[in-house]
Amino acid sequence: MREIVTLQLGSLSNYVATHFWNTQESYFTYSEDEKSHVDHNVHFRAGVGEDGSDTFLPRTVVYDLKGGFGSLRKMNPMYDARSEDAAVASLWHGKPAVHKENAVSAIDYQKALDAGIQPASKLAASDVRYWSDFSRVYYHPKSLVQLYDFELHSSIMPFERHSMGTELFASLEKQDEIVDRDWRPFVEECDQMQGIQVYTTLDDAWGGFAGSYLEALRDEHPKTCIWVWGLQSPTSTVAREKRRLRLANTALSLNEVCAQASMVVPLAVPEGRLPNGVGMDYTSAWNVSALLSTAAESASLPSRRRLDGTSQPVSLADMAECLNVSGRQTLANMRMSVGPAALESGERPDMDLSQIGSLKDGLKTGSSSSRAFGRLSGMRRPDGSSNENDESAANQRPIIGNTVVRNYETSLLYPLLDSFPSIYNYDVEDANNIAVYTSLASDGSIVYKMKDLRSRVALSIPLEDRENLANGLAELGAAYEDDWSSGSDLDDDDL
Repeated sequence: MREIVTLQLGSLSNYVATHFWNTQESYFTYSEDEKSHVDHNVHFRAGVGEDGSDTFLPRTVVYDLKGGFGSLRKMNPMYDARSEDAAVASLWHGKPAVHKENAVSAIDYQKALDAGIQPASKLAASDVRYWSDFSRVYYHPKSLVQLYDFELHSSIMPFERHSMGTELFASLEKQDEIVDRDWRPFVEECDQMQGIQVYTTLDDAWGGFAGSYLEALRDEHPKTCIWVWGLQSPTSTVAREKRRLRLANTALSLNEVCAQASMVVPLAVPEGRLPNGVGMDYTSAWNVSALLSTAAESASLPSRRRLDGTSQPVSLADMAECLNVSGRQTLANMRMSVGPAALESGERPDMDLSQIGSLKDGLKTGSSSSRAFGRLSGMRRPDGSSNENDESAANQRPIIGNTVVRNYETSLLYPLLDSFPSIYNYDVEDANNIAVYTSLASDGSIVYKMKDLRSRVALSIPLEDRENLANGLAELGAAYEDDWSSGSDLDDDDL
């Protein structure tokens, strides 16, 4: 059934993924006359609750630190926890003594959802404390995995270094074999899994955790497409030393993740001036994740489109193949336009979300920086229905040496739910939906991004890891050189 299993690693990743799941939930239709554009079986799994009722829950495994789940309970109303209490009572005939921490109280928005009524008002940034505060879906109990070794936002032992994530995974895998325990049950119930979708941060310890986790997944699924959304937090309000640490974490994470994944898309909110109509509170993870989720959800939409007999199926592997032309190009840039700018299909998207260490002033860009090997564009606009099954002449068989281009259009606009922040301020007819234009590209600019990243982190990496990292980043950049330009303006000494 073309299933995709999702892996969520860390707080910011869970914020982004929560917007993603809320969006998927909004696509459900409940009328026989209305058909959804999306095949829900791709990302949702059918099951049976404790009371025998049918359930339809996200096909995902969610990891977070102690305190990261907020008011979210492992057992939701579909899976009553009383059976677990009964099992404990059958093993102990004495009077049990129960010690519990004070539970985090749910906000009014969640209380309204639990009561089955419409929330009185839209959420504000001050209301959202955890990603679970704005979640509109239930999760299977096996989906939620809390790691007690570290605590969220701890000032004593923050989970912020790449090596911490690597060591934590090694420890957990040795003790519990967490990949078999947490991941395997969701894969075994798939009929024909098309791929794996991973949300992870690159600039903290979760990047190291992700690198080790992906290595284990690649051993289990050597031919499966693994698509990674590599997230980075804003650094405008972060101290200089923290910025250096985050940049070093990003370099180490990219080096490891790109070696295992089929495609890696780094995502970060531009810290320069945003386009008119886009307002951003950089201190709010709810705001930041909303923009990043808009891009990731829109770009991956073709992989879950409902097949109607007239359009060809598109898988994550097909999308990765379009971008990874040589077989070594596992990194892609993301650009996006929202609102009126997205309707100008001939224009380049105005937001660059691939912030892999900004380029230095005076750095040579060379002729290969504009060279695109593969480009994957997605257009969500009201008039897209006329071209939804005609993917345009650009999707014809490419000529060897030319840019591989795939364009996908749909009339399904991006929904602006009451759980979504008011970051898009445009005067449009439909205030509940918005047009989005995304562009994924593997191009020559990645050569210079890798060179810049390597030069900036050289002194921040321990000596024993420095050579391996330098070689890995050089190989990543070399995959985006043209044969005719590789020796013209960039030599081995530059890398």
